[in-house]
Amino acid sequence: MAKAVLNKLNKSEPDLIIVELGDGIVGGYAVDSILQDSDIKQATAAFVFCASDYVGVIGGIEVLRRLGIEIDVIAGSVTDSQMGEDFVQKEFGINAGNARRDGLRLFELIKFAKRNELAFV
Repeated sequence: MAKAVLNKLNKSEPDLIIVELGDGIVGGYAVDSILQDSDIKQATAAFVFCASDYVGVIGGIEVLRRLGIEIDVIAGSVTDSQMGEDFVQKEFGINAGNARRDGLRLFELIKFAKRNELAFV
């Protein structure tokens, strides 16, 4: 289903498709099956992980690495303060940004992290 939606969106030749997977990378929503799909992985230009706190960052990094995914940018309420951004960058070497405090900077971090220019097929 996810591939069908992405293919439909891609037919209009957008500059950008943002996919928000909602309620988490663990649990009963099968988000992991979407993230493990090789076509989707190949077509992903940047991976932004949103976490609510430091423990969420630590857990997210670990779970996603087990799925073969490296996070490009951390966002979410953990970055609501500069201290949160600094923690992520210092402890994990991952760029962090906050849409509420500086949306343009967050966008630039994501744009800079782009891995490829591949279209989804």
